[in-house]
Amino acid sequence: MQLVRSQALAQREIEHYEQQLRKAEAALRALTPPPGRGKRQYRDEATLQAAVAEVLTHSGVSGALQVRWHPQVQESTHYVGPGRGGAQRAKQTEQQVRYVITEVERDEALITDPEQRCGWRVQVTNMPAGRLSWAQSVLQYRDGWSLERDFHLLKDRPLGIRPLYVRRDDQITGLTHLLTLALRLLSLVETQVRRGLAQAGEEPLTGLYPEQPNRTTDQPTAIRVLKAFARAEITLTRITLGTVSHWHLTPLWVQLIRILAYLGLSPSIYTRLTENSS
Repeated sequence: MQLVRSQALAQREIEHYEQQLRKAEAALRALTPPPGRGKRQYRDEATLQAAVAEVLTHSGVSGALQVRWHPQVQESTHYVGPGRGGAQRAKQTEQQVRYVITEVERDEALITDPEQRCGWRVQVTNMPAGRLSWAQSVLQYRDGWSLERDFHLLKDRPLGIRPLYVRRDDQITGLTHLLTLALRLLSLVETQVRRGLAQAGEEPLTGLYPEQPNRTTDQPTAIRVLKAFARAEITLTRITLGTVSHWHLTPLWVQLIRILAYLGLSPSIYTRLTENSS
């Protein structure tokens, strides 16, 4: 068993924890706004205490923030009974209490403890130390194949092995074999494209993220690759003039041609669609 700490991972987790602290601080201060129309005021200390605890629990920073509040008393005086006021009229004074958060303070000692736990990972290996050093085993582990990812692909779209809308055992067996075959194809496409991209030493691929057209990646997933082909809106059109037919095929954009090359496929496998349709 190996205990490893990644500085990059630790920094990301610390930044996330700091972000949670800032959100919690803002949410706590927003609990007791100044009096105004539509502004909720806490008249009961127990209710405010419960609201503070809920914010701390929801943000995941319980214990790291110390919250203090105090009551504000507002007095109002008015005449007793109906009618006009006068020097001899009896008056009555009423008090209205609202609780206000006055301070949200960080407990640095408690904050330091979770930050020190950030970035740690436990790895298990049965490789003898004589064959693989500690540093080599860490690098090998990071480059290793993730079985959990294939399970996720198998259960998620576009494969979706769950639920199985079949009843007979032979149907379940056949559909499972079909979907695992599709999973192998996805894995092969992804491996080939990544390997070809690395060996070619070319610029990372663009256009695989429609929501971010300029985003690049040198680790494309098979699903992203297939969706890029689907978005190309490929059409094969036949135009007939008398006895002569002309075919038009949507040209592939350069990134898709690169992907075909990484898969070991010639662009002619695509352009020959017009010949095979004649």
